[in-house]
Amino acid sequence: MVNRVTLDVVNFAAEMKRVEKEVYRLADNDIEGRIIFATRTLRQVTPVDTGRARKGWKHRIDRGFVSGETIGGTISNNVEYIDILNKGHSKQAPRFFIEQVLSRIGLISPS
Repeated sequence: MVNRVTLDVVNFAAEMKRVEKEVYRLADNDIEGRIIFATRTLRQVTPVDTGRARKGWKHRIDRGFVSGETIGGTISNNVEYIDILNKGHSKQAPRFFIEQVLSRIGLISPS
């Protein structure tokens, strides 16, 4: 006896549109989740003296004007000495701790 599987797609174009929306939704959650997670992780690993550098981490999620989907984002720290800390000034964190966190989370590729 041969078992057969059949699949009938009534409106292929509509189904592909639905799949596309689902992929964007999943990617949207992934990008936004990674940005939020990276911001929290950077706060945790940033060396602390006064706490200004740790509190300085902020993120912004960029969404498409029409779709509302996440299209990217920005993680920033405007504390003037964050670059010095990232270059290894503090013994509390390794050199280039920012790049290590972002690479581990998959937001940047190691170069």
